[in-house]
Amino acid sequence: MDNIFQKYNKCVFCNSSSWIEKKQLFKENFYVKAIKSDLKISDYQLKKMKVYECQKCHILQNNPWFTKDISRKIYSNIYGQHNRSWSNVINFFKKEELPDHGLLFNLISKKIKIKNYAEYNAPFMGLFLNFFKNEYKNNKNFYKDIFKNTISYLTSRQVAGESKRKQKTSFDRSRYFLKKINFLKKTNIKKKRINKFLFVDNSSLAWGQNDNYKSINSRSFSSELLDLKIKEFNQNNLKLDVFGIFHTLDHTFQPSKIFDFALKNSKYVIVYCHKNENLSKQHLFSLTDGFLKYLNKKKIHVIDLTNIIQKIYKSPELYFLCTKQKKYINKFKELK
Repeated sequence: MDNIFQKYNKCVFCNSSSWIEKKQLFKENFYVKAIKSDLKISDYQLKKMKVYECQKCHILQNNPWFTKDISRKIYSNIYGQHNRSWSNVINFFKKEELPDHGLLFNLISKKIKIKNYAEYNAPFMGLFLNFFKNEYKNNKNFYKDIFKNTISYLTSRQVAGESKRKQKTSFDRSRYFLKKINFLKKTNIKKKRINKFLFVDNSSLAWGQNDNYKSINSRSFSSELLDLKIKEFNQNNLKLDVFGIFHTLDHTFQPSKIFDFALKNSKYVIVYCHKNENLSKQHLFSLTDGFLKYLNKKKIHVIDLTNIIQKIYKSPELYFLCTKQKKYINKFKELK
């Protein structure tokens, strides 16, 4: 066994060791190309990864897969920037284009009174931008100015190695940018803002420390721009209305812990994820339709929203809403 791989003989979600191998064709994508190039590994080595289906929770999982050290290298060095996530926020503030979640935001806004909303790890993959559009005036100049001034504010303090004079100038400029940000938000707000939280951890299977744009980390940028409070995911003193997990449940080595945390602390949990019948090599695991049946067996009430939200899909994906309380899911009965 090459030292870049390790065995994952138990299901990463439910810890079962009941598996059936799923024969799949090896497919290359731009992530795999970068991994091969930087790690100097061959298709032959990658093909050592076999895909198995857990017979308990029905996720698909690669085994063997990369070690946690190599996984951290992939998501910090090899592909440290979450391109899709950053493209979402750039397209919104420059082109007024929201991430495509079909009718999801309208649906939950009508059905649920949301005062406290949270997401996990990736700030630009879910509905935070929808809330921003809902709370501030839909004004092209405002979008352009708030985006530009937030970048300027967060880069203005990057003065390591500069002279004291330049540091003083940068400090004065940063105060100007912050004042401008506060003014822009104050004069363009149209609706009371809800409480928004981004729960984070330091998983070596996710973008984090190196997820930067113009030398600004996504967490710092989102907290300033989108009015988010950053929380460690094990802080459970908040009672949330909705917790969104958007393309991040398959980017942690402890998905069950994250999922249970969300269910415990929120009335509703929304999950959006890949549904890879052909599991790619950059992913340790992927959910399937069978996973929803597993949740039902655990007395977690689930509604599959994949087709209900009327999104046009470019790749196999899964959206579902779940809760531990039957009274909450009854609001969505007519959607089943």
